[in-house]
Amino acid sequence: MGVLTGLDEIDWSALRHAYGPAHEVPDLLRGLASDDPEVREVALDGLYGAVLHQGSVYDSTLAAVPFLLRLASADVPGRAAALEFLAAVAGSCAEQEPGAEQESGVEQESGAVVAAGPVFLDALAHPDPAVRTAACTGVVACRPRGAARALSARLAVEPDVDVRIAVVDGLRALSEVDRLVAVAGGGDSPAVRLTALAGVADLDPDRLPDDVVAVAGELVRRVYAEGTSTPEPAGFSTDTLVGRIREHEEAAARGRRAARAMPLLAGLSRALGDRVADRTRLLRPLLTADDWEVRLDAVRVAGQVVSGWRGDHTELVRLIGDQLLAPEPRLPGAAADALRYLDLVAAPAADALARSVERSPRTAPPDTLAWVVEWPAGGSSVGTALAALAALGDARALPALTWALERPVPPADIGHALRGQAAGAAALVPLIRRRLADLPVPEGHDRHRSGLFAALGAMGGHAGPAVPDLVAHLPDALPAVTTLGPHASAAVPALHALLDDPGHEVQAAFALWRVAGAADRVLPVLLRHVEDTRALEALAEIGRPETAPALRPLLDHDRGWVRLGAAVALWRATGDVAGALPVLREVWEENRHTRAGIARAVARMGPAAASLAPLLRDEVARPERLGSSTGGVWSSDGVRADEELRRECRAALAVLG
Repeated sequence: MGVLTGLDEIDWSALRHAYGPAHEVPDLLRGLASDDPEVREVALDGLYGAVLHQGSVYDSTLAAVPFLLRLASADVPGRAAALEFLAAVAGSCAEQEPGAEQESGVEQESGAVVAAGPVFLDALAHPDPAVRTAACTGVVACRPRGAARALSARLAVEPDVDVRIAVVDGLRALSEVDRLVAVAGGGDSPAVRLTALAGVADLDPDRLPDDVVAVAGELVRRVYAEGTSTPEPAGFSTDTLVGRIREHEEAAARGRRAARAMPLLAGLSRALGDRVADRTRLLRPLLTADDWEVRLDAVRVAGQVVSGWRGDHTELVRLIGDQLLAPEPRLPGAAADALRYLDLVAAPAADALARSVERSPRTAPPDTLAWVVEWPAGGSSVGTALAALAALGDARALPALTWALERPVPPADIGHALRGQAAGAAALVPLIRRRLADLPVPEGHDRHRSGLFAALGAMGGHAGPAVPDLVAHLPDALPAVTTLGPHASAAVPALHALLDDPGHEVQAAFALWRVAGAADRVLPVLLRHVEDTRALEALAEIGRPETAPALRPLLDHDRGWVRLGAAVALWRATGDVAGALPVLREVWEENRHTRAGIARAVARMGPAAASLAPLLRDEVARPERLGSSTGGVWSSDGVRADEELRRECRAALAVLG
C-alpha cells in the first residue's frame, strides 16, 4: 500500500510500547486502513491499548506518527479512525511533562503535534461527517495557528448537527466565550445551542442568561421533541474495548428518538457546577415528563447531582424513586443504580425501594431488578434496589436478605448488605453462624466470610453468641472483634496469643485493648509499630503519658495520616491541645479524607481548639461532596463518608459554640 511505504523498513521490534517490543505495530497500522470495518476496529483498539496505553507516549508511538499522518491525509476507509487516533497522540504529546529520561524525545513529540495541525485543518472540509468530527478533536489537540478562526468558519457552513456540536465543543476547549455566547443565543439547532450554553456556564457563568433554567429547559424540551441522530448498528462484534463501547452505545440508542440527548443534558448539568438549586430546577420537570426517554436521562443526571453535590435532595431522590415502578423496562434499573450508593440520603425513596423489592423476582441476570443478580461468568451479588434499601437499615429488606443468605452459595456481598440490619440482628446471628461454618473455603480472600464478619461487628451485643465463631476464624475476623469491643470478651485468650503473630500483632493489640482494656499488655506491641495508623488510633484511646516520647518524632512524618494520628495520640497523652493544632490544620489542608477524624478530635478537645472553627465552617458550607467525580476519586462509599464528615463538623462546631 503506497500510503504506508517504508513501514517495514523500521525495526519495530527494537521499539517499545506498553507491553514490550512493538513488532505488531505495522499490522495495526495496515489494519487501520482496511476496507473491513471489523479489522479497523480491532486495529484501533490495539493502537489505543499498546501504542498509546492510558495516554502514555512511547518511541513506537512517535515512529507511527508519520504513517498516521499519511493515513489521516489519504482517501482510505479508515481515515476517520486514523484522525481520531492521531488526535489522541497529539493531545498526549502536547500534555507530556518529560522527565530526564524523556528529554531527548521532546523535540520529536513537539514536531508530531506541529505536523498534525495542517492535516486536521484540511480535514474540516472533508465530505464525511465522521472525518470532520475527528478533525475538530485534532484541531483542539494541536492548537495550530488560526484554530479558533477555522472552527468558527466551519460552523458557519457545517450542515451536520453532530459535527456542529463537535465544532462548538472545540470552541469551548479554545475558550472562545464570545462565540459561544452568540451561538447559545442564536438560531442554531437546540442541541448546538445547549452545547454552547454549557460552554458559557463552564467558562464564564456571569454571561449566562438571567433565566438560564428556563432557557435551558426549553432547549432540552426541543431536543427531545425534535430527536437526534441515532448510531447505526455496525452489524458485527469484536472482542475489544472499543467494540464493547460501540455496542453499548448501539444498545443504549435502541428504540430511542433522542439517543444523543443524554450527553447534552449531562454536560449542561456538569457545567452548572455548584449551582445545585438551578440544576435541581432544571431536572425536576424532566423527572415528571410524560416521555420515558426524558425521565431516563434525567434520572441518570439527577443521580450525578445527588452523589456529587450537597444540598436538600429530598425531592430529587423521591422523584428518582418514583421511576422504580415505571413500566418502561430501562427506567427501574437506572433509578436503582442512581440510588444504590446514596446511603441514608436515599431515605425519601425508601417506600418505592420497598415496593420494588417486593415486586422483583428472586434472581435475574444483569440489567434486571431482582433480589440477587446472577452474573454470566459465575457468582452473584445483591440486587441494586435491595442493596439500597438495606443500606437504609430498613427492616423491609430483611426477608429478601435472609433468603439470599440461605442460598447454597450466597451473593458475595451479602455480608456488607446485612451490616445495617440492626433491627433484625437477633434473628440473623444464628443464620450467619451456620453459614460461617458450612460455606466452602476458597483459595485466597474469602469474600463471603469477610462480609459476614463485618455484619457481626455491626450488630453489637446481638453478636455475642457468635464470638466463638469469630475466634475460630482469627486472625481474619480481627476487625470484627475490634469493633465489638467488650461484647467479644470470650476472645481475650485468643487475642493474647496473637500479640506475637507477625503481621497481625497490631490489630490484635488494638482488639485486646477494645475488648479488655489491657493497656499494659498491649502498649509494648503498639509502640514497636508506632508508625502504623491502627497503633496510633489505639494509643490515642489509651492516652498514657509514657507514650509521648515515641509520638513526638512522628509529628514531622512524611505521611499525613501518621502525623494526624500522632498529634491526636500525643494530645490524649499530654493534654497539650496547642501543640496538636498546627498538625491538624496542616493535614486538614492536605487531605480532605482526614477531615472527619480531625473534626471528631476537635469536638473532644473542646473550646481550646476554637481556632480551627473557620475550617469546619468552610467545610460545612462547601457545596461539593467529599470524593465527588470533580473533586477526587469516586468511591462507592463517597456519599456516606461525606454525610459523616458534615455530621462530625457540625457536632464539633456545636461544642465550640
